[in-house]
Amino acid sequence: MKCSNSSKCLKILLVADPQIIEHEEVDIWNRLRFITKYDSDSYLKRTYHQALNFVQPDVTIFLGDLMDEGSVATDEEYNENLIRFFNIFPKQGHNKQIWLPGDNDIGGEGLERVTPQKINRFKTHFKQADVISFQKVTFFKVNYLIHTFPKYEKRNFYDTNKINVVLSHVPLMFVPSVFVEKVISHLQPQVIFAGHKHRAMIINTNAFLRQDRHIVPITPEDNKVFKFSLGSTDMYEILVPTCSYRMGTDKIGFGYAIIENDELQYTVLWSPSRFHQLWNYILVLLLLLICCIIVKFYK
Repeated sequence: MKCSNSSKCLKILLVADPQIIEHEEVDIWNRLRFITKYDSDSYLKRTYHQALNFVQPDVTIFLGDLMDEGSVATDEEYNENLIRFFNIFPKQGHNKQIWLPGDNDIGGEGLERVTPQKINRFKTHFKQADVISFQKVTFFKVNYLIHTFPKYEKRNFYDTNKINVVLSHVPLMFVPSVFVEKVISHLQPQVIFAGHKHRAMIINTNAFLRQDRHIVPITPEDNKVFKFSLGSTDMYEILVPTCSYRMGTDKIGFGYAIIENDELQYTVLWSPSRFHQLWNYILVLLLLLICCIIVKFYK
């Protein structure tokens, strides 16, 4: 993936569901919490910097669920997690960052209610407008959890002099609703980026009929660069996988997109499996222990 003209090219790094951990549910792991937190933070930091150095993005987008227990954390815990978050994903002058709240940040899934206090706390620490423009691309933050989206003048879907990109933590095309129809009809995005599902896939549909949806899963075994022409009849929603190995899947990584002229290029930068590494460490330690026992026995 390369830009043909760097001055008219926007490189985007997409980070979904890092969910930096705070507590563990199982008692035995509570005693080793500092180890699990350190290992998770270290893994996120190293893989993020690998992706950052490779992409050299103009903008990095965090698609929600920044913290695992942000919606239930005390103010003290929240501030501690905030320091950890920006240690893992530091702000950099040339690389702009966009942050979205997820259900683990402000509630909204299961019994965790979204409250004004949770929303205001997130907005205080991640202060940013809901409409952000870079070059000819305009990003719109949509909050599916509380059904809000920025009011903006309608644009011609076919006009690729201006590209509309919707950012949402929760995917919009999976479950059609009145709210989703309002978002699409009003903002007319050519592209939607979302997280939440912890899986990588691309959904496309006719931008105006929106009756059939074609879903293409993306896996490490069948990974490639996808290229789409924007402003035609199709609208695309791209689901970015989680970047954390703690989310119950070994298919983890970062999204990488390039928007240039009326073309979108997209791929996933897959991360190595941390659990495979940890099992290797355990195997080596067991072999060393067996060797020590054998040596001691013969002595």
